[in-house]
Amino acid sequence: MFRTDYSPNRLEACKSAILHFIQSRMTHDSVVGSSSAYSVVVISDAAKKVFDFTDSASYDQIASYFADLTCHGRSALGEGVGMAIKILIEDIRTNGARSPKIIIFSDGKYTNSKVDPIKMANLSQQLGIKMDTIRVGDVEHFSILKQLADTTGGKYSYANNAAIILNYVAELATSNMELPSSTPRKSKEKVSAKVLKKIAAPLLDENEMNRGTEDQKGLIERLRGTKSYERCSICFQPNDPYSKTSFSISGRFCPNCGTPMHTTCASMWAKNQDKEGDGTIFRCVHCLYLLQIPASVQTAVRMHQSMMKTMKGSQSDKKSPQSYPVSTAIASSFGEEAMYSACPVCDGIFEEKDEVLKCGNPDCNAIYHSHCFDKLSNHTCKSCGSKMTRLFQ
Repeated sequence: MFRTDYSPNRLEACKSAILHFIQSRMTHDSVVGSSSAYSVVVISDAAKKVFDFTDSASYDQIASYFADLTCHGRSALGEGVGMAIKILIEDIRTNGARSPKIIIFSDGKYTNSKVDPIKMANLSQQLGIKMDTIRVGDVEHFSILKQLADTTGGKYSYANNAAIILNYVAELATSNMELPSSTPRKSKEKVSAKVLKKIAAPLLDENEMNRGTEDQKGLIERLRGTKSYERCSICFQPNDPYSKTSFSISGRFCPNCGTPMHTTCASMWAKNQDKEGDGTIFRCVHCLYLLQIPASVQTAVRMHQSMMKTMKGSQSDKKSPQSYPVSTAIASSFGEEAMYSACPVCDGIFEEKDEVLKCGNPDCNAIYHSHCFDKLSNHTCKSCGSKMTRLFQ
């Protein structure tokens, strides 16, 4: 990026283009009354998050940082793309209305590392995040940047001088603009329910909050001693209205703001929020953070509703649960599916080398730690209720 085939060099040409992009967005925002947010990741020997969306970085702040930014190290492209995806996932959890997009400026040279940029592009595509890439430097038959754009449905551009880069970013700045308020809402892009399910954060119990980030520990510390500490923010009662258990057993907390709620109340709230959905995801009643109902709770609520129908005289056929064969595998063999899942038994995440088993029900696909699977009563899946028969290799 220090080469001078662009005026004054490749890095300075890209910095100018990024600032030009922000200026173009600001101009449009002032006309239609919308607002754009920016996060900046710089790639060198490692990826570095310079600004997050929550920083609300201004043009002057970004320009000030760029003034001191120089070329050094190599290019950890995979880590940079991975970090950008994580930032966008957190933003979608907090602000589901924004359309996620990654714009990459690079000469296409990158260092092989633990994070494969193509795998990150596949993950980005599954999450509905497009990557627009702008390549500077010599023309090459193979371009990693073109692959990233093609995989995610984004736009790939090659510029052989600084003026062309500015033209490209001007087009990008208008192509992803928020639509004016007069535009029918149905024509706006929406994050799909499938994506939301993949990235929704799980509700946490008190022990998990205490083992979490410093912010989560601080939330619990501030809640202790308050009247609402063990009182659901949905039903406003200390005991679960369905299971009749105390909050210490059935209560959970929003990992973002610490709002307490019963898991079953949260499940019913989720179903009421989206009448057409399956009641698995919802937004916190206080901070609107995107949350996920534990699979075990979904099953419990369904069982409770079924029991209530039976008590009211409804007839239902009693059938033995469907049985599916399962076998042991390594978590990494399931790719991003395991990366963005949690074990229904311990709610723990999976490490790459963990031994796991996946429910054979094609409509379920819950993944368990091997040692957690052995704890299941009659090896019945906590997510779908199917019986799983273990195959030994």
